[in-house]
Amino acid sequence: MKNSITSNWMSTPVKTVSPKTFIMEARQTMNNEKIRAMPVVQDEKVIGIITWRGLLRADIPVIDGVRWTKEVFLKEERVEDIMTVNPIGVLPNSPLPKSARIMLENKIPVLPVFDEKRGAQGILTTTDIFRFIMSELPDLKSVLRTEDYMTNDVVVVDPDTSLLEAQRLMGIKRIRSLPVIEEGKLVGLVTRTDMVKVEPSRFASHLNQKQSFAILLQPIEKIMSRELITTTPKATLVTVAKSMLENKIHCLPVLDDEGQLCGVITDSDLFRMVVKKFL
Repeated sequence: MKNSITSNWMSTPVKTVSPKTFIMEARQTMNNEKIRAMPVVQDEKVIGIITWRGLLRADIPVIDGVRWTKEVFLKEERVEDIMTVNPIGVLPNSPLPKSARIMLENKIPVLPVFDEKRGAQGILTTTDIFRFIMSELPDLKSVLRTEDYMTNDVVVVDPDTSLLEAQRLMGIKRIRSLPVIEEGKLVGLVTRTDMVKVEPSRFASHLNQKQSFAILLQPIEKIMSRELITTTPKATLVTVAKSMLENKIHCLPVLDDEGQLCGVITDSDLFRMVVKKFL
């Protein structure tokens, strides 16, 4: 393996933010820089991390006109109010497969890279892991295919399933995506990110429980993705990683020759492969 060190794959220079930065400003920075996470730095040390999903949790949800009627001001909320404190990180010289294992075991999409004094050096994301797979996997003697790493026992829902039930299923099954099946055919996909976009804001949920349930009782067909990118059991993992990278997604439904859902493959499955084959 030619480039197995984390520093060869991490994103750098890394954009950082102060804990006192206003949330609205952090969101604008992420939009402008097209990034999904920023280490939070104080006194030149990484003390936290803020992610796009964390920002979504602070938003006020809107779904087909059902939204909060009581105004919530986010202008005074700061990064320190929503950041993950003292995040797990790795050193630049850590083997990338070990970094991937840390991300897999802790179910985190980003990993700060810092020196011995916790000074920010870079950040490792799922996108970086995809690039590693596309570069290094072709050097293996065997061709690895989707069918060898996908999940076969797929939890599915129908379009009328409520957001509340989808939320419950994701929690108890420890999954981040739900294929939507209607009359035996795949018609949509709902991800954890889709759910976070419409879940009651952490800054507003205490204001009106009735409105909270009005949102969560909506059917998932109102938020599911309908234009789906899929793969096949025989597709190589290099192809899967490329598709996820180019389309900025983390889950692909797997369809058989008849177009029927036979599995799903996620970024976590790719991480497991990296740990198994390269560590």
